[in-house]
Amino acid sequence: MKNKIKCPQGNFSFFSAHLDEEVLHIRFRKNLLEHLADLSKRDMISNFANQVSKSGDAKVILLNSDFRETGCEAYTKFFLKEKQTRDLTDLHKLCNITSQLVQGLMGLDQMVIHACQGNVISLFLNISLACDYRIAADNTLFCNPYLDLGMIPMGGGPFFLSQMMRAGNLWETLLLNKDIDAQKALEIGLVDCVVSSSDLDKTALDTAHRFADNNAGTLAGLKRLVNFSKRDLKAYFELEREEIFKRLNSQDIAKYLMN
Repeated sequence: MKNKIKCPQGNFSFFSAHLDEEVLHIRFRKNLLEHLADLSKRDMISNFANQVSKSGDAKVILLNSDFRETGCEAYTKFFLKEKQTRDLTDLHKLCNITSQLVQGLMGLDQMVIHACQGNVISLFLNISLACDYRIAADNTLFCNPYLDLGMIPMGGGPFFLSQMMRAGNLWETLLLNKDIDAQKALEIGLVDCVVSSSDLDKTALDTAHRFADNNAGTLAGLKRLVNFSKRDLKAYFELEREEIFKRLNSQDIAKYLMN
């Protein structure tokens, strides 16, 4: 008889993971943007996801992100450096690993819940949109730094939002609302629940356990059905990458990056 694959737990380079009954709790560390731009992490993420998927120990994955010490500054510096160096290697890395992470989250049989607080840039919101359920603390602010850079959002945002929102809310979110607080995010469907910062961890874990009370096969089957319309995501990411590099190489982008 083959040895059962165990659900991976412990401290990893930019996250920790531990199993709480049938919930795998993953907590991201600081400087997430820097880690995502490191292509060496790609295989680690892929291998980790494969182990989780094959282990069968977890029915629900809870991702916890605390962005209280981050914001738009790192995102702005990243694109400014890419434009000035004209290398674009790190941008290629970030596009690759982000698209793989988003598609990997959607491809998991386990239900994925994302809990967040702090200033969440559009890139991390878009990764969150690939999750099945989203909980935000009341101190959360969703920011769109790409607007000040003359760029477009990375991570599948327009793809997800076009399926979630009516046209008016869609364009307001993408082009008019540079900052969206937690209550507004709840109203327009960016998140499914808002709680106080002090209650975030408990609420997220309790919610994860409630979902985990269901049959694993039911969860997996429903997730595949709900995500059926998202089969074109790979083609979308190819177009998104083209548009991002087109914007970064355009003549008018300089006035945004130099402000």
